[in-house]
Order: sequence, then C-alpha cells, then structure tokens
Amino acid sequence: MFTISYAVYLFILVAVIALLEIQIEGKDGWAKNLPCWRPSSKSFVAKIYAMFMNGKELTGYHAAIFPLPLLILHFPFVAGTSWTLVKELETFSMYFLMSVVWDFLWFVWNPAYGLKKFKSEFIPWHKKWWGPVPKDYPTGLIISFIFALIAGSLLPWSVVYLTFGGLTLGSCYLSLMLIKK
Repeated sequence: MFTISYAVYLFILVAVIALLEIQIEGKDGWAKNLPCWRPSSKSFVAKIYAMFMNGKELTGYHAAIFPLPLLILHFPFVAGTSWTLVKELETFSMYFLMSVVWDFLWFVWNPAYGLKKFKSEFIPWHKKWWGPVPKDYPTGLIISFIFALIAGSLLPWSVVYLTFGGLTLGSCYLSLMLIKK
C-alpha cells in the first residue's frame, strides 16, 4: 500500500488542501477572520480541543476541514478493500504524517508568509514551538511513526516519509523562486 506513487498522490492531496486553505483563509491563519462557528473558550469541548491542539481555538472551519483527509483515506474501505486493524493503524499513520506536511505547505505556499516568515513571531496560533518548528510537527510525526510501528509498517512508512520529505523540499525551493517575500 505504501508505494512511491501512493506517497506522491497523498502529497498532491495535501498540497491541494493547503492551497485551498490559503484561498479561504488568506493571510489570516487559523480561520481568524472567517465567519465560522466558535464555541466559548470556556466550553468543555473547546477546552478538550485546546488541550489536544496545543492551545488552539476550536472553529467550525477546522471541525469541518480536519476530517476531510481522514475520510478520503478511508474511502478504499468503503469501496471494497477489506478493513483490518493493521490497515486502520496505517491509515491513521498517514493522516498524522499528512497533517504535518499539509500545515507546513500552507506557510510555504502562502504569499503572506513563505519560508521567511515561518517563525513564531509571525504565527500566533502555533503557541508552542520546539526550536524552529511548531510543537505540532514533531508530535504529529511521532504519532505517525508510532501508528506505523504498531502496524509493523515502518519500512513502507519510511518510503512515504522520505518521498514527502523530498517533495516538501522541492516545494520550498519552488516557493523561494516564485514567492518574492
């Protein structure tokens, strides 16, 4: 299941979602100026969400967009591929890996940011950073790795991980050439 062509397909999927989000959110990340539902920060669901999302606000936009790739990844099961626990673990592994790349590509391709503004002082919704990256990134990669480890799929996971890495580096290079910020 984890082939280079599969990895390229998933990369294209997250790139399209990132580009779509850029068109929707513009320069104002985390749905800052979108007219979407926002529960009170004191509500139970908002507190739980903030706990798992490193302090980020729950919005209707994110409640709708986050499940989209997970639903797409589950489509083969609906279309007839037999479900197994191992395949489910692999699916969640890919979701967390994709989430990291998807979020990073939002910055890489967003003309209001680019790589030069990929810093904590320009990105207030990523409240916790580990060195040069938001805490969400290493956390997401570790969770993805753990799901692949439990599934016994580390070698195939590595193929996707390395393919994503190469394509992300290529995206960064293109961004530096095309986005003059």
